Amino acid sequence: MSDAISNARFRESLAHFASGVTIVTMRAPEGPVGFTASAFTSVSLDPPLVLVCVGKQASLHDRILVHAHFGVSILAQEQAWIAAQFSQKKVDRFLDVPLCDGPVAGVPLIDGSLVHLECRCHERHSAGDHTIVLGTVLHASNTHGRPLVHFKRTFGGFVT
Repeated sequence: MSDAISNARFRESLAHFASGVTIVTMRAPEGPVGFTASAFTSVSLDPPLVLVCVGKQASLHDRILVHAHFGVSILAQEQAWIAAQFSQKKVDRFLDVPLCDGPVAGVPLIDGSLVHLECRCHERHSAGDHTIVLGTVLHASNTHGRPLVHFKRTFGGFVT
């Protein structure tokens, strides 16, 4: 008898965990690259660290791991279309998406997001079918608005 639950049960159970939605971006020689990530969290205040999990089967996995810097844009409620576009395969994820450059590392960030973080890769760890990327936060800025929330495989808003 296995100690682990089935992949389907695990996935369905974790779909009930509401989380914010981020877009993780880098500047590659051919232009910006990025993906939607809900597996994101703060790790440490001293030093300021965050982590993002990247699926090893993701089309950008290997390209992401070679970049020294990355950006994290925490999306606002009205940016659900951006999250959906960035989660698709074989599309121009940046089509019609307003961008700005981070002031420290120059990484592309999603304009209009609630939070912008510029990070330098601190460590990478293999964890099952994902790679955990720890980043040292070099710069942070935030604005007002309502967060985009991911729950049960759909995007929605936050109500107080």
